Amino acid sequence: MKHSILPAFLLSLAPALLAQADTVILRNGTVETGRIESEDYDVLRFKIKKGKDDLPATSLQWADIAEIKYGVVEFQQAIAQLNSGNRGAALPRLQALLAQTSLRKELKPAVAFQFGCGQLRSGQLPEAAATLLELVKSSPKSRYVIPATRALVEVYLATADLTGGTTAIDAATAAAKEAGANPNQLLAFDYFRGLLHEAKKDFVNAKVCFQTASRAEQGAAAIGELATLALARVNDADGKAEDARTAYRGIIDRARGNEVLAGAWSGLAKRALLDGVTARNAEKVTDALFMYLRGVVAYAPAPGEGTTEYERALAGAAEAFKHLADLETDETLKKQHANRSRQRLDQLRKEFPHSAHLPK
Repeated sequence: MKHSILPAFLLSLAPALLAQADTVILRNGTVETGRIESEDYDVLRFKIKKGKDDLPATSLQWADIAEIKYGVVEFQQAIAQLNSGNRGAALPRLQALLAQTSLRKELKPAVAFQFGCGQLRSGQLPEAAATLLELVKSSPKSRYVIPATRALVEVYLATADLTGGTTAIDAATAAAKEAGANPNQLLAFDYFRGLLHEAKKDFVNAKVCFQTASRAEQGAAAIGELATLALARVNDADGKAEDARTAYRGIIDRARGNEVLAGAWSGLAKRALLDGVTARNAEKVTDALFMYLRGVVAYAPAPGEGTTEYERALAGAAEAFKHLADLETDETLKKQHANRSRQRLDQLRKEFPHSAHLPK
């Protein structure tokens, strides 16, 4: 087969030739093509293309959007590599995109967010913090401000630098306020502060923050659900087990997001595992195992959701398998449970090498 060699001037045009229209898929099944003007924290600004004409930019609510896709091949390829776990190939691509002076300004926050999260998952924690904080400061109206701040909290929890985390959240809050974030959006930062208080076992202040953040609605409704989950978790840690159980069951009955559902099942699993281990009851331990596995299989994180509850569920399943091995008298089954415990921890360690849920 003969391979044609493009002239140099055509090679220089390759990125432009590969450019495509952006795509927005709505939850009602409608697919629109055109050009994304901006991804603001309240709406998507999108210029729809009809035939040869570009219609005036319109505002689309995030609640009505199922998926967006930029028509930039290099970005899409990098995201595909990132999603497949090939961070070694994806990160240089994302870094090169960020360095391009011709990079579309509306795409830059998305690239920076993916790059920062990739650095975080690769264990490049100081670099991730720098990337994410720069994103928050430079694009304070972007919809990536809240998830970037959340990833920042993960960095500081992983490094146990809770003072640094507080400073970063304060900076993110100030940037969002200055950019005109609405009060509902600002409740997210109370949730992040609560996570830091929880890590310090300062349950009093953690509860205050989570109770405040639980009022978040509309565009920040996911944060409101996460705050409700966190409040139940803190009550559990503070000795109010029955209150926590009731709250977890209530969350399961009404929550929509995979992340929150996984967390509620893990909360119930923790109590069931403790009861089973105390009673040396393998059946109860098995019940706890199945609860944890819901967060690994049935409620694995959807695109855009955090991974903390997935990590918690993996670690919990490993612990449940370990206790089943301890309780088992049949040597074959004992080895099988022990192997499955190691497999879950190996998976957690591979996917999230700096997870706060790995055994210390």
